[in-house]
Amino acid sequence: MNTTDLQRLAGHLRNHGLRVVALEPELRLHVTHQTPGFLTQEIVAEGERYVTSFHDDVGRRGREKECADRIAHRFAVSLPTTARAS
Repeated sequence: MNTTDLQRLAGHLRNHGLRVVALEPELRLHVTHQTPGFLTQEIVAEGERYVTSFHDDVGRRGREKECADRIAHRFAVSLPTTARAS
């Protein structure tokens, strides 16, 4: 796998507002949610697939936008809601 695919995935993740550090020699992305900076995930390339450091499959090479959407969904943080007065 070349680094172009990894860079494309990183770009899509950044479009979701995630902070991404590409560690290209290892074909690895370090992804962090910007608001609560303690939410991080390592994304690695295994053959034709992207997987998390927990070996959860996030998708296939060539479908980087879909992979980024799945990863961003995992980072979704519920914000507290306040009750509205009627």
